[in-house]
Amino acid sequence: SADIPGIDMPGTIAAGRLGGAIYDVVYRLSVAPGFVIVASLTGAAGTDFDLYLFDSSATTVLSDTGLLKKSTGPTSTESLSWPSRSGGVYYIDLNGATNVEGDYRLTVQTVPDPTPPIVSAVLAGGRGSTNQLTGPVSLIASDDLSGVSEMAFSGDGSVYTDWLPFAPATTWTFDPGDGTKTLWVKVKNGVGLESIPATATTMLDTIQPTPISIVPSGPSVVGLRPTFRITFDEPMDAATWADQGLIVQSSSGDLVSGQYSYSPVDRIGSFLPTVALSAGTTYVVTIGDVRDIAGNRVLSNGSWAITPLAAAELDAFARPATLIFGATSTLRVVLSGAPVPASVQVEKRSSNTGGFVPVSTLAVVDGQASATVKPEVNTTYRFRYAGAFGVSSAQLDVPILVRRSIGLVGRSSSTVSRAKVGSTVTLVAAAGPAAAGVSVSFRLYHYDATRRAWVYAGSRGRSTNTAGRAVVAWVPTAAGSWYWRASVGSTVDFANNVSPVYRWTVSR
Repeated sequence: SADIPGIDMPGTIAAGRLGGAIYDVVYRLSVAPGFVIVASLTGAAGTDFDLYLFDSSATTVLSDTGLLKKSTGPTSTESLSWPSRSGGVYYIDLNGATNVEGDYRLTVQTVPDPTPPIVSAVLAGGRGSTNQLTGPVSLIASDDLSGVSEMAFSGDGSVYTDWLPFAPATTWTFDPGDGTKTLWVKVKNGVGLESIPATATTMLDTIQPTPISIVPSGPSVVGLRPTFRITFDEPMDAATWADQGLIVQSSSGDLVSGQYSYSPVDRIGSFLPTVALSAGTTYVVTIGDVRDIAGNRVLSNGSWAITPLAAAELDAFARPATLIFGATSTLRVVLSGAPVPASVQVEKRSSNTGGFVPVSTLAVVDGQASATVKPEVNTTYRFRYAGAFGVSSAQLDVPILVRRSIGLVGRSSSTVSRAKVGSTVTLVAAAGPAAAGVSVSFRLYHYDATRRAWVYAGSRGRSTNTAGRAVVAWVPTAAGSWYWRASVGSTVDFANNVSPVYRWTVSR
């Protein structure tokens, strides 16, 4: 029993003495194909027993010939398992590793493994794309009993490589050409059962990404902590953007620190300086070593210069902003963020001027200035500040609407006129400025005593003559209270306007 061929394993459990002068105890067992040997050994306290497994090619335990597996810890608690793909005779050697003799207990089972292994694969570290034909392959495989022992790969799902020893990390080389690449993989367990093939895909991309929008791109930018935004034509590796994806330096070479962020939805990398830049100082900017998901470096646009400017602001308004033809309005402008005294150019645009034309120059001493204007038609006034060293320019438009005057000639809105049923009343509306062809709408209302409300009773449209007058004749049809109003519509030159109410008492 001390050497091969040993003695037959007496069932599942064997026990005896080992150690000291008893160097080895050998058991022999026969295993069916597709079964797994599971063995464990324990010994008395203070002993050190080891466990060895040999196949049928072994002739002695004093040689490594036929040695399949061993468990040789510093105690007598040892275990091992071994899948037997083709079955046969195996030898289990219990070795006393020290001069301490004691009792041992050996448990051996053989169990069939009917379940194939399972496997999954990840390409290019899970990045989704790569620019390398040869890249890493990570395998995750498992088996219930006999373990995973072999693997095979295919680039087309049909022809596989020879079976190779299983390794959780390996590499694979795809055929040239950008596009989607798929790898098929299958594994075998210790008793030779194959897994269902698994697939993994990645995108082979060897094209350099390109910045399609750079803001600001120069020569100046308003604000001393401007946010730089670079939009790329494809998704980028956020980690490469965060690692100095944008480099901002002063003209003396000092590096500007800042906060980096990347939006995968918009493919925009942003950089915000930590502190305010110096107004009027030129800074040099370039895109750093930014790469796409596949690892391709961005196509460089070179460097560009940016000069940050302190923001000047204009606030302007007109009082009134809507007026009757012939009236005046006061324009007031407030300049902030700029050194004073300063000059603000005033321009205007209307249908009479075409584009903007100069009107005047306002001197801003205490931060504000004003001017009185009398626009003849709808007019937009533009205020321009040209800027100064380190300070941005500013511009603001203020519109003024001009209404035509409209009213009934010879009638007072504060008194009530009288008329009789069936008698003709002539109404003359005057619109100013006087011009022919101006559309005037006469609208009539009647007081309904039952409803206690004024009720619309119709309208009549007329056009003015060269004197700016329009005439309509009214023959009252019923006694009671009535009123007329005249209105002119909006045009390019004038805003709409409505006359006061002109009342009548009509009797029979």
